Amino acid sequence: MSRTRGPQGISKDQRLRQRVDYVAVQSVGTKIHGRHLIAMARRRTGPSLAGRLGLTVTKKVGNAVVRNRIKRLVREWIRLHGWVPTGWDMVVVAKDSAAGQLHLDDFGPDLSKILRQLS
Repeated sequence: MSRTRGPQGISKDQRLRQRVDYVAVQSVGTKIHGRHLIAMARRRTGPSLAGRLGLTVTKKVGNAVVRNRIKRLVREWIRLHGWVPTGWDMVVVAKDSAAGQLHLDDFGPDLSKILRQLS
């Protein structure tokens, strides 16, 4: 059975997929701190480049179930409330405190703050 992404899925051009992209954002990007998340963002050159997102949740945060749940919740919140602005690459890193926050609305304040500062 093959899984296809529906119209609401995240396409390949909307994701950071290579380590070199993550490193570029993390080394020269602007850091925005939230309560449970840290975002690093950098502007890309080019007039109409889609915003791209990368998520990082380290083993310090919890087991695989917890880490995957955090990533799903962050992706869903961003999908519902506005994607990464055009021309930006963003890496979102979950802090240790994110493990106790496993509801969609728990990440909302951090992500709202991050997206406001990028716009």
